[in-house]
Amino acid sequence: MGEANMSSNLPKTYKAIVIHSPHSGRAAQLPEALAYLRQSSIEIINILSIAELDNLPAQGEHWVESGIDAAVAAGGDGLVGGVITHIAESGLPLGILPLGTANDIARSLSIPQDLHRAAEVIAQGKVQEIDIGTAQPAEQTPHPANPEPGHPAINRVPLQKSGYFAHALTVGLNVQFARLATNVATRQRYGKLTYPVAALEVLRNHSALEMQFEFYGLALFPHRASPTQLSPAPLLLEEPTLLHCRALQAAVINAPIFGGQWQLTIPGARINDRLLDIVVIEDVELSSLGTRFAGLFSQQEQHPTPPSDWHARYPMLHPAELTGIPGVHHVQARGVNITTQADPQDVTLDGEVRGQTPVHVCMADERLRVIVPG
Repeated sequence: MGEANMSSNLPKTYKAIVIHSPHSGRAAQLPEALAYLRQSSIEIINILSIAELDNLPAQGEHWVESGIDAAVAAGGDGLVGGVITHIAESGLPLGILPLGTANDIARSLSIPQDLHRAAEVIAQGKVQEIDIGTAQPAEQTPHPANPEPGHPAINRVPLQKSGYFAHALTVGLNVQFARLATNVATRQRYGKLTYPVAALEVLRNHSALEMQFEFYGLALFPHRASPTQLSPAPLLLEEPTLLHCRALQAAVINAPIFGGQWQLTIPGARINDRLLDIVVIEDVELSSLGTRFAGLFSQQEQHPTPPSDWHARYPMLHPAELTGIPGVHHVQARGVNITTQADPQDVTLDGEVRGQTPVHVCMADERLRVIVPG
């Protein structure tokens, strides 16, 4: 399947609106980042907190009509995801100032972590179209999930509402982590230690979920003669394919990089291949979880030979599996329906709790115009 890579140039000087979050990991550096933008001849028309956009309809068309040439997301992955929901259908280009903790979306797009260089990219880079995912039902803004793991979620997700994501949608452990890591009180108490503290708390109180996945447009890859041979175009199955298992975590991934500065990469994932990478971690022993994660991220771009008894349990899924790690499924597909035995369960989009199961996830028809290094 060929990659779309349409790009265009911005005018030498243009008008931008900046959206930021006061809770981003490097939020204190916002004035410095704004100064770099102004030094780069960008006219900042308005500066908004993402909270000011809560409960408003998508603002992208309005910004275009008012003469704005680009929207700049000054924050981390969650903030970027929130801004995308406003501009995805408007064609307004997105610039990213990586003021978050992980900044995985920016890293996936080769946007510098240095703020001065990131501002130069926004001023002088090129506009490129990339894939984004969409989820239904989902909310435009984070909904008030219960911050206590194991307690009922606060149900306020309107039916038939779609949300967009650039990086990943998750169900399971990562949602429990996001509840704690994005909690304002937790951030104020632990500061830079918020992420490790949240991770330890989740591992202490983790729980698995009975999940069902209905994949459609599942990609089957022809056998390659050698790992260095280029991948031929996959065959996409028209009929749905089911997977039912007890899982710790499910992630529907669009941008391939995870882990912030560690830059862990999902093997074979692309941000422009019109396919979503779906990774399911079954209910394995915690003692082996780290080893299996490491095995997933360290695999070369090839199709390993798994133990026969592992894939014998999933005969319909076997031809699409991209991992030989027992307990870890990795497939590519155009979309997936995710249900859990105990619906509703919270769902994160780009690290923010913005939906609940059952959820329908697919590639968006729209493509995001984003400013990347030229």
